[in-house]
Amino acid sequence: MGHLELDFRAIPRLHGSQNYWQWRILLKAYLEANDLWKHNEPKESPQTKFLILASIEGDKIEPAYDDQTCSYIFQNLESRFGPYPG
Repeated sequence: MGHLELDFRAIPRLHGSQNYWQWRILLKAYLEANDLWKHNEPKESPQTKFLILASIEGDKIEPAYDDQTCSYIFQNLESRFGPYPG
């Protein structure tokens, strides 16, 4: 059996709180499938950072993200668009 190729394009771009949960669930599943998710947060790597940033609308990317960790960016997006229900 060959290696399964997952299509990153299946993750909808995050455009706000309306689609935050769909985006989060699909992004997390994609990162898990590619061994880029651990302990309920994204692993730190250039690939992870690219995937997170490429999956959100451009106007949602903050300049500070350039120097921030994957975990910080993910948590910041969660606080802005969809606080995780307890």
